[in-house]
Amino acid sequence: AERHRQRLVPCAGLFGSFGGSRASLLCEEARSQNLRDLHPATEPLETGFLKTADGKHELYYEVSGNPAGKPAIFLHGGPGDGCSPKHKRLFDPNAYRIITFDQRGAGKSRPCGSVDDNTTAHLVEDIELLRRHLNVDSWGLVAGGSWGSTLALAYAQAHPAMVRGLALYSVFLPSRRSIDWLYLPGGAGDFYPEAYEKFLSHLPVAERASPVQAYYTRLRSSDSALCLPARAALGSWVLTCLALTPDPEWIAMVCSKPEEMGDGSLIEMHYMANEAFLEEGQLLRDCDRIGHIPCAIVHGQNDMICPPIGAWLLHKALPLSTLAFAAESGHSSGSAPKLRAAIVEMIDGFR
Repeated sequence: AERHRQRLVPCAGLFGSFGGSRASLLCEEARSQNLRDLHPATEPLETGFLKTADGKHELYYEVSGNPAGKPAIFLHGGPGDGCSPKHKRLFDPNAYRIITFDQRGAGKSRPCGSVDDNTTAHLVEDIELLRRHLNVDSWGLVAGGSWGSTLALAYAQAHPAMVRGLALYSVFLPSRRSIDWLYLPGGAGDFYPEAYEKFLSHLPVAERASPVQAYYTRLRSSDSALCLPARAALGSWVLTCLALTPDPEWIAMVCSKPEEMGDGSLIEMHYMANEAFLEEGQLLRDCDRIGHIPCAIVHGQNDMICPPIGAWLLHKALPLSTLAFAAESGHSSGSAPKLRAAIVEMIDGFR
């Protein structure tokens, strides 16, 4: 379990992972509160690698659940997380044909950790390529959390005829304000000042005004003496903000082995340094393209990475949307039983 948690840490950029002994305890808590829990685990019906249209990447994908069920695709977070087997468990395997895939550079996709030819527009077209490859006429449901919600919106707005439902949680709407919130003074750092000071103090004073760019530069370095400490420092800060109640001992343990943390943080900084390769306010601006699509939104009331205002603004912009705030919940569904239960209930509602 500990090894599994360490592998998932770099992927904790803008998305909370499942797994580990801590998550198991939270599952017990969910059951004791009669909260909806994850669906049973299932083995994939099909796995494979799909070469992208530009030939630069190979995407790992899995198909699970009911071959005759409603086709549903799950979009992982990060960017750079990769999918976990527990993501499939958000879906009823009797009702859905469940498709998961690792985005460019993430998880099992190849080349691992690559940020070359890796933009939002590339990922949007990768989803469309995968749809055609799997002979899906249109997605019955596109679901995603955090960065996955971002990508789901971008895909739906580019291909509205291919989406019949949206299930979004821990919503991230990229903007200068939303990115600055996590990394610049005056945002999340005001709530965890000691951890934020440690995050900034890793950088030379001259670079602290632009921490995203500074960390991006370090994470791209081939010099492990520069890259690995930056990976640990960034990971420690993000993990502090991920859950409602941070676990300092677990965070310290995970970040003590940055060589095992993978390249998820590099991909995250690649996107944040480039403002997610989207125009300012683009996803809210283009909501008129998807106003006809049923959409359900769930968000942690105490989300410190993506404040609830983003989910609220999205709900106001989509006339067919519903919004539920999960009490006592931060950003990560893996550490918030009430948020996880609300996500499962939301996705069940599209069966």
